[in-house]
Amino acid sequence: MRHLLNVKHVSKSFKTQSVLEDVNFCLTEGEIVGLIGQNGAGKTTLMKMLLGLLTVSTGEISYQGDTNYQHDPEKMANFGVLLDCRLFDYLSGFENMLIFESYRNVNKTDNNIKKQIKTMLDFVNLSNNKKPVKSYSFGMKQRLGLGLALINHPKILILDEPFVGLDPVGVEHFKQYILELKQNYNITVLISSHQLEEIEQMCDRCLLIKDKTILDIKHHFNQKYKLEFEAAEPAVLNKLSKIGLVQNDTTTVFKDELNLNTAINILNHHHVRIIAIKDLSHALTDLFGDDK
Repeated sequence: MRHLLNVKHVSKSFKTQSVLEDVNFCLTEGEIVGLIGQNGAGKTTLMKMLLGLLTVSTGEISYQGDTNYQHDPEKMANFGVLLDCRLFDYLSGFENMLIFESYRNVNKTDNNIKKQIKTMLDFVNLSNNKKPVKSYSFGMKQRLGLGLALINHPKILILDEPFVGLDPVGVEHFKQYILELKQNYNITVLISSHQLEEIEQMCDRCLLIKDKTILDIKHHFNQKYKLEFEAAEPAVLNKLSKIGLVQNDTTTVFKDELNLNTAINILNHHHVRIIAIKDLSHALTDLFGDDK
């Protein structure tokens, strides 16, 4: 997978107040990346810098190798954004999208724009709603905002707290939209949220803002399982040592579920009774440490 967006040694200060320091990460094609951190950690500030809404104090951000992409309308058209979405309450969802698209795509014909809007409203399940936006539920407004972010077929989608205000059903629907975008269109998604369980379920990895910088967390690196069993023969322990860390003749630790399942099959084959399986994996909440 190729890198789309690179952030190198980026810092941001407001007057004398330092917000982010020496931030480094990249976004690659077709991945979903969670952006997490405490309130005020700098998540929204970072997203605004990626979009050129805020300037960096030091460092550089590049899109496909171009550090001036934020001044190029064609390059910026590759970004879809759901960030403090403002809508015209007295207009329908279709009319809102028509206004935004008429300004954004002045060279497109009216019929092409309307066709695109209808396709996107179908995707977010709003095509049959003709009522003004002021009558929409919060979840419907979020889906309309997602449709606005996607209508130009972006390569990178940036979502700031999209689950806020959604009920459990709305959260689940929104997650399915994002997963479908990755699977069917290979879109790269950067999504910030305080709902860590949802982030763990849908993201390939996470960026944790802590102490003003970024920690890159890959989920599979955090997996760890302890398998306890009756005393096994050396030949069995030798097989287990090839896929895990043998602590003694009754305990082995594995770094992922695949190796754990292989070990269970080995023990069953040699008629070694399994006593316990313990999940030692770190949840994202554990990584906040003393800041919670």
